Amino acid sequence: MEAHPLRSMVLSAAFAAMISSGVISLLWFETVELSEAARNSDLYGLGHVLIVFCIICMALSTITIFFNRIAVVRNNVILSLLSFFLLPFLVAVSFCMTIFEREELSLFFVMIASFSLPLAFYFARYRKLLTVQQA
Repeated sequence: MEAHPLRSMVLSAAFAAMISSGVISLLWFETVELSEAARNSDLYGLGHVLIVFCIICMALSTITIFFNRIAVVRNNVILSLLSFFLLPFLVAVSFCMTIFEREELSLFFVMIASFSLPLAFYFARYRKLLTVQQA
């Protein structure tokens, strides 16, 4: 597979996952019932910043999709799947263990689910493109 379609797929997957996860997570974060004093505190915006920072780090970790340029990874579905999903999920789990509290675990799962949907779409699209090229 050429570098150009894979490069555009990496960028598309990163931006689509970042936008969908960011919008859904920030909208969900705004629906949480907080007192007026909590909304007016100095630390209120910190949650928004942490969500955005986590999503940007997860999007940057999609660079491992380029491992599919290696024939061993490209020809093995499991290794290809790991190249798409492993590092973003490891980054997310590390953020979960350090930043999120028990009350915020539902936000974490919403963020992970909305991040993984575009990645799953691009993974299926990439595998379909490979089967078409091999035929």
